[in-house]
Amino acid sequence: MSKLLSYETIVKAHEGDPDAIDTVLSHYAGYIRYFSKVHGQVNAEVEEYVKQKLIAALFKFRFDR
Repeated sequence: MSKLLSYETIVKAHEGDPDAIDTVLSHYAGYIRYFSKVHGQVNAEVEEYVKQKLIAALFKFRFDR
């Protein structure tokens, strides 16, 4: 993925905007799917777990660093 997420998208996702969160999830969908493979198959539970962790990280993100 060569295109970066915009700062505005990250801020909106941090604030809970559903469209921005979907944009972030879509941006990383390939990575999430790749790293959710167990024995060569995508494991839906692992995929959902990774998505939830990413969303949680968005809400914890600090902009003051």
